[in-house]
Amino acid sequence: MANWQNLTAMATRTADRLFGEPVRLSFLKGGLEDPGRPMLDLRAQLHLPGESDVVPSRSNSSFTTHLVGGTGLLIIQKASFNGILKQGDKVRADARDGQPWFEIGTVDANGAGQIVAQISLSTKARPAP
Repeated sequence: MANWQNLTAMATRTADRLFGEPVRLSFLKGGLEDPGRPMLDLRAQLHLPGESDVVPSRSNSSFTTHLVGGTGLLIIQKASFNGILKQGDKVRADARDGQPWFEIGTVDANGAGQIVAQISLSTKARPAP
């Protein structure tokens, strides 16, 4: 593995450790639960509009992530998920108040080590827990 790949893998593991939270993926087909892709619980990053992720440091600065716009991001480490995430699938934020469901928008699985999907708060019927 090339040195940049090792560094990328280390950075994605660190970001997931700092910002990751438990989520449930619900895979849909034609608006219904897909029997060929059972629900999956894993750890992923959810970054939503209006939120700030702040990681304090020992120095005078800190690392802050700000997201602007109407959609959020779901970031999944490929090492923890070897399935296919599709537009229209759902993700539930298990550690957040009310365990809100979000709908998957566009999905980019071409990155090194990560799957990044745009998400928006789901206003449609929720998949079964």
